[in-house]
Amino acid sequence: MSQKPCRIKKRPKPKSLKFGFIDYLSVIIGIIASIFTVIFEQDEPPIYIIMSILMLNCGILEMVLGIKGRRSNYVFALFSSIGSIFVAFIDQFYGNMAINVFYIFVCITGFYLWGKHRDKHKNVIARKLTPWQIVIVALSLIVAAIGLNILLEYFGGHSTILDSIATVLIIFASILGVLRYREQWLIWFTADVLVLIMWLDTGNPAAIVMRAFLCLGSIYGYINWRKLLKKQA
Repeated sequence: MSQKPCRIKKRPKPKSLKFGFIDYLSVIIGIIASIFTVIFEQDEPPIYIIMSILMLNCGILEMVLGIKGRRSNYVFALFSSIGSIFVAFIDQFYGNMAINVFYIFVCITGFYLWGKHRDKHKNVIARKLTPWQIVIVALSLIVAAIGLNILLEYFGGHSTILDSIATVLIIFASILGVLRYREQWLIWFTADVLVLIMWLDTGNPAAIVMRAFLCLGSIYGYINWRKLLKKQA
């Protein structure tokens, strides 16, 4: 009897990453805001201007890729955090500076874990919190924010209430992001609104534009991750 030739199953090719109008618009506005930063922040040290531009553009790219569930977002998040550390230090937002130091380790961890949990299209496999988990996260947020506010007041920080709440929100959103929970986007939205209010006081165009885009991106991110959950279910 003749044997039938074995058929080698081909692995499905991952879908190429597609960018839409909003993605390109975000990058263009980031470039325009960088130009405004150079023009209006001439009284600041050159390192402040450079790091502001780095923070802005890498932050926008982080948002675009994170919304699409690509782990490469953590590469740009790393550089955005480095820029944010310098800018926050000069503007005396010590809580925000500390959180960006913490976020450097989050970027490394997130890049590794997202790489281990991806579907055939190389999108991260999304998860969602249970009702009890939501309650636990909410109570933990309140306790941590109160404790951090007391600490920041002791060190004489600027806008300690907003800074402490935003810092705690960013920590929790970062952890939920690394663990691939869609609720991270709701916490990111709240944190970005508070940080935007803080940066409005400094008048830094790059920081203001970046946070405004991150606020809008958080809404889009939650919607897109809901779609991811349905597809992957």
